[in-house]
Amino acid sequence: MNDAEFVSFIKSLDQCWVQGRLRDLTAYLADDVVFVAPGGKLRREGIDYAIESYRRFTSEARIDQFETQDYFVTRRGDAAVVEYTWQMVWFAGGADHQETGRDILVLARRNENWRVVWRTQVAAQN
Repeated sequence: MNDAEFVSFIKSLDQCWVQGRLRDLTAYLADDVVFVAPGGKLRREGIDYAIESYRRFTSEARIDQFETQDYFVTRRGDAAVVEYTWQMVWFAGGADHQETGRDILVLARRNENWRVVWRTQVAAQN
């Protein structure tokens, strides 16, 4: 894949959870994907946990806006890192929320298919 295809891949992944198509995430996430919580102290492994984390958020929140930008792709052989900034507005717990963050995803080629094998979020720098 070239850089534009990696960006398209990640945008499609995001549309799955934003649109509630959680089963479709299996086309993007590796079975042994690792999700690292912001701050790095909590780590969870496995596609079931990853999909459940999206399900928990989307079942408790109404996403009013989700936009991404500033993609950077670094590829080395059968591995790639995709970084991007996101802005999201959502309603949950009786209140409106707005946040800007940065996702960092590591992808690996497995059996000729690219899959996310690691993901974390960090605070966006202005």
